[in-house]
Amino acid sequence: MGGIYNKFQDDGLQIDDKRRLQVFALDYNNTISKLGTFITAEWTWVKVDVPETYTQQYGNRQHGGFVDIVQPVIKRKVLGWENAVVNLACRFEYVDWNVGYFRENNSQIGDDLWSIMPAISFRPNSQTVFRLNYRFQKQRDIFANPAATTVGFSFGISTYF
Repeated sequence: MGGIYNKFQDDGLQIDDKRRLQVFALDYNNTISKLGTFITAEWTWVKVDVPETYTQQYGNRQHGGFVDIVQPVIKRKVLGWENAVVNLACRFEYVDWNVGYFRENNSQIGDDLWSIMPAISFRPNSQTVFRLNYRFQKQRDIFANPAATTVGFSFGISTYF
């Protein structure tokens, strides 16, 4: 999918070239029925027509994706909920916001991130989830300096209606 993303005309006067954005994505969903394991994955490639006058800080190619693996470990009545489920999960993520090399010295442009996020979740019913995540993340700046590490916990509540 894609299209023109910029304002290229004003009052009928052309003020810029039409700038295109193109996105190609692959999605994958599967359940390993014997184990009940859910696997969800996505990988996306993005191409952006960035004006030549912009610095290389504005990436014209990007890619990234994730893999989620969710394993139910308990399925039974819990605290009055008939079909409650406790899941163990892990999410792997990677994104490169600026794929390529600097024109001046042919060194790799950084600006990327990867993370691993194990989690435990409780679903009292199919429409509600309580989830505790731990994230370990490494992120490099545009100059590909040594990655900064971020770690932490997050707790989320989701309901669907």
